[in-house]
Amino acid sequence: MELNQTLTTGEFEGLIRQKEALMIYFYQDRCGVCKMLFPKVKNLMENQFPKIELIVLDADKNRELAAQLRMLAVPGILVFFDSKEFLRSNGLVTINELESKIERPYGLFFG
Repeated sequence: MELNQTLTTGEFEGLIRQKEALMIYFYQDRCGVCKMLFPKVKNLMENQFPKIELIVLDADKNRELAAQLRMLAVPGILVFFDSKEFLRSNGLVTINELESKIERPYGLFFG
């Protein structure tokens, strides 16, 4: 599920409670790193971590939520398992780094 809308804090918290595994990807249209990284992240989720639902949020349209979550740089990535935050990344991250940080908790939850 990909969203290009605004989420309130309540809606966000509801999503975290509903989903077993969730990745939130904050981006901005004018962010070159966001545009370069997103297809790789999407591919990684689809092929290696298919049980993690990916939600994409425009940081400009979701400024309040981004600020509350301390997502101060884009791309901003949050990964939750069982309503708990397992990964937080602000700014540049490599796809290998992302994969290695998700692999263990994913294996524990879905292995």
